[in-house]
Amino acid sequence: MNHSDTPSEQPKGNEAFSDQYGGSIEHSSFDGSESMMLEPVGLRARVLAVSPRRSVRRRIASMLHGRVESIEFVESASEALEHINTNGTDLVIIERALTSGDGIELLETITHHHPMIVGVVLGAIHSTDDAVRAMRAGACDLIQMSSKEADTVRRLVGAAERAERVRRRDARVDRLKKLCSKLNNAREEVTGQIGGLCTDLTDAYKDLSQQFGDVKIKSELETLLRQELDIESLLRTLLEFALSKIGPTNAAIFMPTSGGDYSVGAYVNYDIAKETAEVMLDQLADAIPESVEHLDGVRAMSGRVELTEMLGTSAYWVEDSTMLTISCREDNECLAVLALFRDRSRSFSEEDVRMLGIIGSLFGDQLARVIQTHHRHLPRDQWGLSGDYGLDDEPGDDYGFDDGYGDDYGGFAA
Repeated sequence: MNHSDTPSEQPKGNEAFSDQYGGSIEHSSFDGSESMMLEPVGLRARVLAVSPRRSVRRRIASMLHGRVESIEFVESASEALEHINTNGTDLVIIERALTSGDGIELLETITHHHPMIVGVVLGAIHSTDDAVRAMRAGACDLIQMSSKEADTVRRLVGAAERAERVRRRDARVDRLKKLCSKLNNAREEVTGQIGGLCTDLTDAYKDLSQQFGDVKIKSELETLLRQELDIESLLRTLLEFALSKIGPTNAAIFMPTSGGDYSVGAYVNYDIAKETAEVMLDQLADAIPESVEHLDGVRAMSGRVELTEMLGTSAYWVEDSTMLTISCREDNECLAVLALFRDRSRSFSEEDVRMLGIIGSLFGDQLARVIQTHHRHLPRDQWGLSGDYGLDDEPGDDYGFDDGYGDDYGGFAA
């Protein structure tokens, strides 16, 4: 098909013209850029044709009319770059000889910034080097202007088909990227949830293990204590068990007397000078029980400030120590106070605190049973720790025995 560049061929305004292939084409004036929006009857390819000659633009329009989604026309390289940067383009058809510049150079610039665009070069290729340059620039075909009409149409449609495939592939890649992004976000969310679940399960396992351990210890201690209905044996068993679980420490059990105060019922001397142990414990018997007898649970203290706050001047004896105390109670009545203390450099752990809580609770229960057994013939308001089983505060009632821990402990006393 040949179109001349004579003025008689130039449509005026926004007229419609009929080409030899039939059909009506909407266009704007050919003295500037042109565009043709076609019904998407064939390939979903958006085409941009770059040529300074009206005849070439008319020829491309007639060949691709009805075959692609849209065709737009520009005359120069600058217009082409501006259009591509602001509009979607799948196929660019560039005439080799531009008014200013070379079509191959323009294609190279376009594909460098927009590698998904398919290119076709129209015009004479004078050498193999030119052909290689065009192909390296991204051209999928080189079409001579003198080629037969049918062959040119076939090759342009083939380029449009390739552009459509690239567009579909690009769209598919975009969808896959979005899907991968969503999947990655979901994976991170699930990973976070799994991490949180694992942490929860770990914590639950620790709590469950701790509960099982506490149940085991309670069962073990309760079995030992229930066998003891004699106060001396009960105190011995309790202190032996406490030291086996908590480790070497000074320990004292303060018990109420018939006079309303407290005295030392039994003790273990771990690192106190033997000549001062009894004097020290007598002083602490006036301070420790009074401070903790009405408190629930274990109280932990360490250092001079905390101990002085609790014991007053009696803290002098244990000012460099760390101490645990618990009131062993039954029906809100303090039946004994258990105190453990040792050098502050060997502080008690949270496990030791929990262990003393278990020991103190079970000791209070068993002590109540022993008292009930010894005083079952008396009304409850006349119970109390009296000299009936050697725990009154009268002098000369101390009981000494081997503790089984060797001389380092200084022995039990009750």
